[in-house]
Amino acid sequence: MHVRRAQPSDADALTALMKASSAYQGDYAVILANYAIDAAQITRDHIYIATDDDGRPTAFYSITTDPEPELDLMFVVDAAQGTGLGRDLFAHMRRVAAQIGIGDLKIVSHPPALGFYLRQGAARVGTMPPTPTAAWERPILRLAVA
Repeated sequence: MHVRRAQPSDADALTALMKASSAYQGDYAVILANYAIDAAQITRDHIYIATDDDGRPTAFYSITTDPEPELDLMFVVDAAQGTGLGRDLFAHMRRVAAQIGIGDLKIVSHPPALGFYLRQGAARVGTMPPTPTAAWERPILRLAVA
């Protein structure tokens, strides 16, 4: 796995990777319908990309720090799910979070991803109620980073 910090020029590739996810098809598609990663977000947040040997993005994550530290996004291409890439990228995210001084991290999980986050050591601490964009409840988790 090759991991690098995202650059503003990666915005379109990251948006495409995110929108191609089968986890956000059907009823869940609405949450990403009008969402795109842009250069400002890449500059502001801590976004890292995993690439294959040819440099193509295969996964990415985003840590935000305002108003509180949060794993805002984490996506793995469908073909790489179940291969350990997500686990390895999550471990990378945890190291980066520790390096930037984060003690614990909030995760508002996509419901189908809850099991993954629990296996990585996050603990469920609540539930986010439905919103106009996400008409379903979402698990809220906390991850001790350090």
